[in-house]
Amino acid sequence: MMEAKPKSREIKTAHLIAYSSVIIVILSAIHLFLVLDDSVIKQMLMNSGQQASENAVGTIKSSFQFTGIMYLLANLAGVLAIWNRHTYLWWFMFAVFASQILYNLINIGAVFNAVLDVKSGINLVPLTVVLVMSFILAVYMLIVSLKRKSTFNR
Repeated sequence: MMEAKPKSREIKTAHLIAYSSVIIVILSAIHLFLVLDDSVIKQMLMNSGQQASENAVGTIKSSFQFTGIMYLLANLAGVLAIWNRHTYLWWFMFAVFASQILYNLINIGAVFNAVLDVKSGINLVPLTVVLVMSFILAVYMLIVSLKRKSTFNR
């Protein structure tokens, strides 16, 4: 009977990570491909006093999208937690959540200001939720690993 409870906790934790990863992927994709359009990138450049040439807009947009796609794929790896609750997956997902926060915080002011200048405030929701969820998950995973002295309660 003692085995059932830890297994249940392990599975619940894995499902939390997996389903949260899917939500993060969906919201990140909305941010990358719907919110960060040419008008937002152009506004970012103008806000920073740069010339908003077509080439500059395309280069910056491609850079955001390329890096964003890498994070989409990395977050999708979290779905594996449904079937495979390996320690390496735990720490990989922790690293994804933590680095995603740091990467997005670099340009957060410029991105948010440009979005607010060109679009409505509702367009800030996807990235904001991604950052909040990533932070909560990273902190949760760190606390669980320290408290249980393990990952996925193993």
